[in-house]
Amino acid sequence: MGSILGLAQPVWAAPVKIQAISIQPTSDGFELVLSAAQMPQPPQVLMATRQNVWTADLVNATLDLADGDSFEQNNPAPGIASIVVTQFEPDNVRIVVTSKSQTLSGELTRRGQPGITFNVYAIPDQAAASPSATPSTSPAVSPVPNPAVLVPDPAVSFSPNPGAARSVPNAFPDTLPRAIPPPVGDIAVATTDASAGLVNLETAEVVPRLVLRNAPVKDVLALLARAADLNLAFSDPESEPNAATNAVTNAADPLANREITVSLDIENESIQNVFNSVLQLVGLEANRRGRTIFVGSRLPTAARNLAVRSLRVNQVQVGVALNFLVAMGAESAVSRERLVTSVNAVAVQSLSEEDTAAIPAAVTQTQTTTEQRLETQRVDYQDSAPPLRGLLVFGDERTNMITLAGSPEQIRIATAQLVQLDLRRRQVAVNVRVIDINLSAIEDFSSSFSFGINDIFTQSNQGALTVNINDFNGEGSEGNSRNAFAAELNAQIQEGNAQVLTDPTLLVQEGQTATVAITEEVSTTTGTTTFSDTGEVVSFDQDDPRAAGLTLAVAIDRIDDNGFVSLSVAPTITAPAGQQENPDGSLTTLLSSRSLQSGQVRLRDGQTLILSGIIQDSDRSTVTKVPILGDIPILGALFRSTSQNNQRREVIVLLTPEILDESGDAAFGYRYTSDRDVQELLNRQRP
Repeated sequence: MGSILGLAQPVWAAPVKIQAISIQPTSDGFELVLSAAQMPQPPQVLMATRQNVWTADLVNATLDLADGDSFEQNNPAPGIASIVVTQFEPDNVRIVVTSKSQTLSGELTRRGQPGITFNVYAIPDQAAASPSATPSTSPAVSPVPNPAVLVPDPAVSFSPNPGAARSVPNAFPDTLPRAIPPPVGDIAVATTDASAGLVNLETAEVVPRLVLRNAPVKDVLALLARAADLNLAFSDPESEPNAATNAVTNAADPLANREITVSLDIENESIQNVFNSVLQLVGLEANRRGRTIFVGSRLPTAARNLAVRSLRVNQVQVGVALNFLVAMGAESAVSRERLVTSVNAVAVQSLSEEDTAAIPAAVTQTQTTTEQRLETQRVDYQDSAPPLRGLLVFGDERTNMITLAGSPEQIRIATAQLVQLDLRRRQVAVNVRVIDINLSAIEDFSSSFSFGINDIFTQSNQGALTVNINDFNGEGSEGNSRNAFAAELNAQIQEGNAQVLTDPTLLVQEGQTATVAITEEVSTTTGTTTFSDTGEVVSFDQDDPRAAGLTLAVAIDRIDDNGFVSLSVAPTITAPAGQQENPDGSLTTLLSSRSLQSGQVRLRDGQTLILSGIIQDSDRSTVTKVPILGDIPILGALFRSTSQNNQRREVIVLLTPEILDESGDAAFGYRYTSDRDVQELLNRQRP
C-alpha cells in the first residue's frame, strides 16, 4: 500500500544542507533525525511505501556530511534491515528504509529548524488465520457405472490442494515519477507602505513606567501631551455630527455612547510612540499645529492636515483609475459630458378620410445639447477597513486628469498605486508569412549512408551528417544538423512550386487585432427577383460582389513580463473555383475557401509558429467534342478530346512575434540602418 505526501515550496529557495543524521530506536520502529545548521525554507518532502520498502525524497536539499556524501546503517532497529541516505539528484536527497519482513510506514513529525524528523514504524499483520473447516461425514453412495469416454486421456491437470490461496499479482504499479507542475514565471512585485501617518511630537522624552486601567482616552492623551510640553484640543465623539462613522464607536453598538477607555502597561518607551499607539488603538484622528494637537474621531476640514494633488495619467482611462481607487476605500466624483437629443413633435388634428391627402407631413423639432453630469462612487466594506478611507478623488474625462484630496499619507499611497497602474501596453512586431505550395509538383529525393572505422562512426541521413567518436554512441558527437523544413520551403519557392502570398510585419498592441486583406472583388449574377401577382418580374436586386483573396487576422491577447506572447491567428484564402450556369443562361462564379482558426496559443519572444495542413484537392475534367459526331459510340472518340487536371495545394502560415523594447534604454527607431534599395528610395524623395 502506497502513500504520498507533498508540501509546497517556492522554487527559488536555497537548498538546505543536511550536516548530521541520527537514529533513535522506538517501541515499534525508530526516529530518523536530519539536522541542518540553517533552514530558511524547509525542503519539500515526498514519501512513498511499497511492501517492505519505505522511501522519502527531500526536494531542494543536499548532503553535507562529515563522513562523505552518503549514510548507511544495517540493523538500526528490531525488524529493520537497513537505512540508506544518498544524494539522488543535485538538489534531491533520497532516504530508503528496508524491513526484514513487515510492511513499513512513515510520517513526518517535524519540519523546520533545527532539522527534519521522521517516525518510521512497522505495520503489524491484521489478517488472522481462518479456522480449519471440520470435515463432515457424507452417506455412502452406490457406485454408478462409468459412461463411455469421448476423449481418452485428456491433457487436463488439477491442483493438488484446491483450498490453497493462489498468488495474486501485485495490485500496485511501480513507483511513478512525481507529478511536475507547469512552469511558473517571475512575477513583477511592487510594495507600498500603507501604514498610518504618525503625529510628530518633536520630543525624545521616555516614559519610564506607566500603568493605567480603564482610563479615559481623553485624560491619557492629555497626560502624554502635557509630558511633551504640548497642548491638546479634544472633540468628544458624542458631540460630533459624524460620530456614527467612527471606527470604534459604531451606531449599532450598545456601548457607543459610553466614554472610550484604554488600559496601558508601558515601560521605557518614548512619549511619541505611546501617544501614536493610543491614537491607533482607539481609532482617533490627530493633527498638530504649532504647540496644539487636535484629536477627534472625525476632525473637521479646518482642523485636518489636508493636501490636494492633481495627476494627468497617460495610458489608463480616468474611469478605470477611479474604480481602482474606490475599491481601496476612496470616494470618487467624475465629470462626464454626454450628448442629449430632444425631439419635439407637433400634434396633428385627426380629420376625415377625404381630407387626409391635404395633411402635410408631421413636423418634428430635434435639438442636441451637451450635458455635464457628476457621478459619485463609494464602497462600504463590512469586515475590513480600506487604507484610503477619507480620500476624495475627482476625475475629468476630457483632460484625463485625476485630483486627489486627503491626508498626505493617503495621497502618497494613491499616487504610488496610480503610477503602477498607468503602464504602457506592450507592443509586438508580428511577421506573418503565408506560402501557397503546389504539392502536385513536388518531387522528393534523398539519400542515406553510414560507415565506421575503429571508434569513428559516420552517418548521413537525408542531408543530416552525424559523427560519433567513442566506443559507444554517447559523448563526443558532432554534426551539421539542418532545419529541413525551412530548407524545403526555400527550395520550393526557388523552384516555383511555392508562392509567397504575403509577408507583412504587423505592429500590434496588447489587446488589439490586426488584419491583412489582399482581395479582389468577383462579380456575380445572383440576386433577389421580385415577381408581381401575374408572374411578371418586377425588380431584380443583384448581390454585392464577393471578395476573393487572402484575409489574415492576428489578435494579441496578452504579452507577459517573462517574454511570452498569447495570440491567435485566423487566415482565410478564397479563390475562384469555376463557373456555374444559371437557368437563365448567365454564369455565376464559384468561390472555394480555405480557413483556419488557431485558437489562443502562447509563443516565446522570437519563436516561430507554423500552421500547416490547409490542403485543397481539385479534380477537373474538360471534354471538347464536335457536335453530333462526338456523341457517336466508339467512333465518337475520334471527334472529342478529354483532359484531366488534378491539383493539390497546401497553405502554410509562419508567424514570428518579436516584443518591442520600449524602455528608456531602448534604441528602437533611433539607430535604424536601411539597406541599399531603401536608401535609394529615401534619397529620391528628398528635395
